[in-house]
Amino acid sequence: MPQTNSPFEVDLEKVEEAGARSHGLNFPRTWASDIIETVLGSLSYILNTIWFVLVLIIVVNVTMRYALGINYVWVEEVQWHIYAVGFMFGIGYALMHDAHVRVDVLAATFRPTTRGWIEMISIVAIILPMCFLIISYGIPFVEASYNRGERSSAPGGLPNRWMIKSVIVLAFAYIGLAAFARLLRVTCFLFNFPRARATK
Repeated sequence: MPQTNSPFEVDLEKVEEAGARSHGLNFPRTWASDIIETVLGSLSYILNTIWFVLVLIIVVNVTMRYALGINYVWVEEVQWHIYAVGFMFGIGYALMHDAHVRVDVLAATFRPTTRGWIEMISIVAIILPMCFLIISYGIPFVEASYNRGERSSAPGGLPNRWMIKSVIVLAFAYIGLAAFARLLRVTCFLFNFPRARATK
């Protein structure tokens, strides 16, 4: 196919990168942050398999309901339990990969140092205290559910309601670790502490 001469040279990769990641800041990596992110990343690969399980359950449930006229309450509850696990842990995953929503109109106008300070203050003053509060109140919440032998109030629902409630504690521990790893990278950027990991 003949090449057409165009007065404009467009680098499509740069356009895509600017559109998708214009808000992101690539803070330097540290040894400690890499260890935490590697562990959390490994858990994320395992947790991502639940979406395949969820799709399979939904397909089976819809088939049973409309083709066979059968509906089980416990199957419906398994679906929303899986949704809860996926989305709760997804918050930490988004934080770790800097994929959460920002106000791009404002963020794009700030210098990297200003954005680093905003990120650090947000983590220290909002995210980590929130994780601490939710975990500290969540543990007795799960214990009470376990001690009562709490189960679904729906006939034919799932037992062991404490298991899904424990996801709150585990997910916020995940979010807290992801935020701490992010904080290490931000402080490395702002204060050169801890030291940046040498890149090859």
